[in-house]
Amino acid sequence: MSTPLTFAAKPRASLGTIATSKLRKEGLVPATLSRPGQPSLHFSFDLKVANEIDTKVAHLCRIDLEGQQSTALRGEVIKDCVTDKITHIDLIAVDEKSEIIVSVAVIPDARNCPGIKAGGIVEMRQRTIKVKCKATAIPDALSINLDEVQLTGVVLVEKVSLPAGTTLVTPGKTTLLSVVIPRGLKVVEEAKAADGAAAATTAAATAEGGKAPAAGAEGGKAPAGDAKAAPAKDAKK
Repeated sequence: MSTPLTFAAKPRASLGTIATSKLRKEGLVPATLSRPGQPSLHFSFDLKVANEIDTKVAHLCRIDLEGQQSTALRGEVIKDCVTDKITHIDLIAVDEKSEIIVSVAVIPDARNCPGIKAGGIVEMRQRTIKVKCKATAIPDALSINLDEVQLTGVVLVEKVSLPAGTTLVTPGKTTLLSVVIPRGLKVVEEAKAADGAAAATTAAATAEGGKAPAAGAEGGKAPAGDAKAAPAKDAKK
């Protein structure tokens, strides 16, 4: 786990759509810190700070609100669907001494995967899994080795190795990923199989035609039905 970064925040004097729109025009990003059992805190970040939270914070960070510090778990970073500009940040207050349930990204190590070398690709079914651990010991990401996974192989969540003190919350029998045959490769293989089957059928037909005698023939002689009787010459002589 990386050391939590600290970010300075400014208190918000007013709430609501008009107030938040005014903040955004001033280059600030509104944010909310949800506190279980307590009223939420509302403040704002400079846009530069907001971008740092988005790119640098995997899980935990610390918020410095005029000297009052809080440890926060990253929640949702909301962005404008057109400009991709951050419009709001949601955070969740946590006690650093407590255990929490959190989603952690899983990164497959496919460098020596037999299925990949055979032309397959990794298809992720779950990009994150839920684990339970101390707030100060959240893994930035979890890696899973695919050295023994063959083409069309399936890997379950239970195969992910967890750090000491971390327990799995996502059901272990959930499919994490599979190594699948790419559509292009599948089409080529199907075409090859079809060509092979056609070639085998043609070869069999050719071989059968070469060995079989002509219809009605026996020993290479013409069929009796095809022979015409020669006219008798000088029959009355």
